[in-house]
Amino acid sequence: MNKKLTLLLLCSFHFIVAQGNQEIVKKAYEIQTKWGFKAKNKNIITLIDFSKSIEEARLYVVDLKNSKILLESNVDHGSGSGTGLTPNLFSNIEGSNATSLGCYVTLQTYKGTWGYSLRLNGLEDDKNSNALKRNIVVHSSKRMYSKFSLGCFSVPDKNANMLIDLIKNGSLVYAYQ
Repeated sequence: MNKKLTLLLLCSFHFIVAQGNQEIVKKAYEIQTKWGFKAKNKNIITLIDFSKSIEEARLYVVDLKNSKILLESNVDHGSGSGTGLTPNLFSNIEGSNATSLGCYVTLQTYKGTWGYSLRLNGLEDDKNSNALKRNIVVHSSKRMYSKFSLGCFSVPDKNANMLIDLIKNGSLVYAYQ
């Protein structure tokens, strides 16, 4: 009886995970439909769900060509967005140290203060158009002094290089709550 219950629970868990993954892939297709004309790389979209806790995976790299998630990762939010588990304020203002929501397109990589990093260009005037001025980038959180960024999308060091290499040079990044 224990084996049957374990198998049933395991199957239920896999069904819930698969269902969640389908929702993420579906959202990626919606973003591609709306913003895809701005992307050079139309096969990859990164979604960041800031309604989830900073302690769980909330960044997803989606391969639209094969309808699957290539990478899941934790991602920090800006200290100006609050130092709780989920952000409660978003801003496009320079010096706010807050995360900005909306759609971005990835640009080139560079080596900076945080190591291998990726520039982002914000595509939405009212949400993230100051991303380049604010130096909002994707980078490793390895050298950070806290688990909150200055508005950047910082990820654990073990995921940073792979993430940047997957999404660099013209794919979309969409941050939402």
